[in-house]
Amino acid sequence: MGDTKSMAETFGHVYLFEPGLWTMDGLYFDEGGVRHRQTGELVTVHTPDLWTIESRINISGQDTRDFSTRYEIEPFASGATHTQWKSETGGPESIFGLFVVVEDCLMMPWQSLSGVHWGQEVLTRSGVGEYLSRGFAFLKDRKVSAWAVKLIRQG
Repeated sequence: MGDTKSMAETFGHVYLFEPGLWTMDGLYFDEGGVRHRQTGELVTVHTPDLWTIESRINISGQDTRDFSTRYEIEPFASGATHTQWKSETGGPESIFGLFVVVEDCLMMPWQSLSGVHWGQEVLTRSGVGEYLSRGFAFLKDRKVSAWAVKLIRQG
């Protein structure tokens, strides 16, 4: 595995490549396109064999919802620009995906084991310790959600 500090410098990314606490604030769009405020926290932790992101997200509105998700990420191999991850979202199936570094973006295509649930998230570096996250989720051929949030590193 590569040294995460030098990888952060090589890629110019701190999200994912350095442990830390992040807050999020922005918009969540439900299946009908109705906007809701989305807030939350994400904590990135590194061990030699596994990186994790623990997220707690709140979607406010008529039907306030809280989500907790744990991402388990295979650390990037030396010189690699992508790696695999999996997540248990509390739903019916595990989710599997990739982190792919493309310039100022971290791209996260994903799908459930059966392929019924799938989506994409793109985190674009917008400043020192700041990212814009844009993404969507589908159930088969039906878009069930989308989001546009800002992540800010704390501390």
